[in-house]
Amino acid sequence: MRVARLDTRIVDIPVQSPYVFSHGVLKAFSNVLVWIHADGGAVGIGEASFVPGGGVSEETPESTKPMIDHYLAPQVIGEDPFDIERIHRKMDSAVPRNLIAKSGVDLALWDLMGKIVGMPACKLLGGVCHPKVLCTYTLSIDTPERMAEQALLRTRQGYKTLVVKIGREPGGDIERLRRVREAVGDEVNIRLDANEAYWPDQAIQIIRQMEKFRPEFVEEPVKRWDLDGMAKVAQAVDTPISSDESNTSMDTVMRIIQKRAADIINIKISKNGGLYLSKKIAALAEAAGIPCIVGGANTYEVGRQACRHFAVSTAQAQMGMGSEGCAPASQSKIDDVTTRVLTYEDVTARNGYVEVIAGPGLGVDIDEEKVWKYAVVSS
Repeated sequence: MRVARLDTRIVDIPVQSPYVFSHGVLKAFSNVLVWIHADGGAVGIGEASFVPGGGVSEETPESTKPMIDHYLAPQVIGEDPFDIERIHRKMDSAVPRNLIAKSGVDLALWDLMGKIVGMPACKLLGGVCHPKVLCTYTLSIDTPERMAEQALLRTRQGYKTLVVKIGREPGGDIERLRRVREAVGDEVNIRLDANEAYWPDQAIQIIRQMEKFRPEFVEEPVKRWDLDGMAKVAQAVDTPISSDESNTSMDTVMRIIQKRAADIINIKISKNGGLYLSKKIAALAEAAGIPCIVGGANTYEVGRQACRHFAVSTAQAQMGMGSEGCAPASQSKIDDVTTRVLTYEDVTARNGYVEVIAGPGLGVDIDEEKVWKYAVVSS
């Protein structure tokens, strides 16, 4: 069986209310869907998902669609979809990075492979290590009072770990954390995500003041390129430091490990190039004794399902740390492109956990009417 055709489409779905973080304000999920058709009739679905405001990558939906159409598709057409390493090497020979574009192709390949053999993708990724994934919920930057109210609501829904966005107004970050901690009590884990907002000495000062409120860790406190600065922060505070924007590929993760710049690796399937490359990054983290979490980005249910398949099949992501990418999207988009979407009610029913949606491949079915409803027409 061979790949016969690739199709792509940009889809833009608004959120219910603006989602604020240090890089900017999210008003919609704008992602690229990928269809890979095999000559036997099977079709795999993938998704290349993004973070607005330059938060992770130079790639955009508008640059990614033609990248896949004109550069990556010719490397995949005619190939056996099961030859995943060969396909990745061919894509790398065509363009050196563009990891988000490659992730859209990669996810569609895993969905296609699973459909061909009638098995869920997690079985092809190493099998199920643990069927359930602990979920986290990420709080948009807002007033301390509103963030505390939102935190209490989500813990009542079953979330045992919350992520508090900080960094847009450093002077108020300590008060935000204080109010959230008071609202949810001591039994809920609180993580902080600065999205590169501080410089090293500032990060050290602020984190030290925050430590009395017992944050589980602080993510990406300084600029992604400043690994020496992040190492300085990591060695100066008691709170663990997590990397996100700074880890995109195996070489960046190797540098983080060598510099001891982070205690945790946040793997986001899209920014890390798809499931295949994410498994390699998890293996590096395992060799270094560093736990992983599975981040979400602004991902439709296609990408969310991919996160779940990765998490349940990867021991390094099953170390008692919740993962936002496996949970319903915290940014509260108004709709999705699939016929089945896990909701906050699913998290409540499973006491803070989710599982993969049953089915071959990624286990998702596309709602064609919604794709056309939210599709961006190319100029």
